[in-house]
Amino acid sequence: SVRSYTGENITADELNVILKAANASPVGMGQYDSLHLTVITNVELLNKIDAAGAALFGQPDMHPLYGVPTLVLVSSKKPAPMMENVVFSNAAIVAHNMVLAATDLGVGACYIWGPTAALSGSAELLKELKLPKDFIPCCAIGLGKTDCKYEVRDIPENRIAKSIIA
Repeated sequence: SVRSYTGENITADELNVILKAANASPVGMGQYDSLHLTVITNVELLNKIDAAGAALFGQPDMHPLYGVPTLVLVSSKKPAPMMENVVFSNAAIVAHNMVLAATDLGVGACYIWGPTAALSGSAELLKELKLPKDFIPCCAIGLGKTDCKYEVRDIPENRIAKSIIA
């Protein structure tokens, strides 16, 4: 994840590649119509979302959008009972595909959760998003030009506990 941005936005061509990667994502039962992408570059709205995220964390001076000039919100139709995991899993894999494409392009990208959760609790912000009826925000990615370089890192193999059942 990149959390440092120059303020310069990505190009239309870069955005198109990233959005194409979203459409290439594996989605449960091929229900692509259950998802919606909202590309936000409006600075005023980004600032409101950033402030809502900071309030959610109880840290008003925090900037959980890290100054991204573009936020791509992944929303889904409200899930049926017992299907919440599918909705959020679909949204997460779409976000992941977009981050992989951004990384390949050298575009700064970061998964965004806190401000997305804050959106869900704000009727005013939800209205500004103009989501399709019965859709809810699930996750987002921030995108922008960065001076950071993606480098191969040494990753410990035991960060996540595992069990092997043979």
